[in-house]
Amino acid sequence: MRNIFKGMLFIFLDINLDLGSTRIELIPDFLGYIFIIQGLAELIGESERFAKARPYAIGMCVYTALLFLMDLFGVSYDLGEAILILGLVSTIISLVISYHIVMGVKDIEFSSGRQLNANELMSKWKLLAIVSILIYILYFMPVFNVIAILTGLVVGIVYLVAFNRTKKLYYDEM
Repeated sequence: MRNIFKGMLFIFLDINLDLGSTRIELIPDFLGYIFIIQGLAELIGESERFAKARPYAIGMCVYTALLFLMDLFGVSYDLGEAILILGLVSTIISLVISYHIVMGVKDIEFSSGRQLNANELMSKWKLLAIVSILIYILYFMPVFNVIAILTGLVVGIVYLVAFNRTKKLYYDEM
């Protein structure tokens, strides 16, 4: 669970350095997916949901590594609005991964009888999913899009806090 949390931190923390058409991602998402893949491998015995998330995480690791290279060499700058569609697909797949992780936590909670904060984590995931999709829906309305992006940042932090609480409960009860 620690590796999954570390991976989520890498993915949620987007710090970029833009130099013309080149973007250097200082905390690359593909490193976050490597941590998530490791965390999923550690938890596969706890729930089949973690095994279901693994192929998506591997695909996102490869995809985000390619995006990292494209940004580094300025190729993604030339894609224009197509990058919006790629971002939407990426967001949806990331939500699928996190959904399986939350459901895996629910499975652990149910099978072990331990309280792992799964219901709160699911409610935070639902909020994250709604805001993540709203960001793309409101893309062509700049004022609302900025509000949605800022809301997404706050909701992402709230989700990470809830997941951190779940992680602590998981290790406290072992």
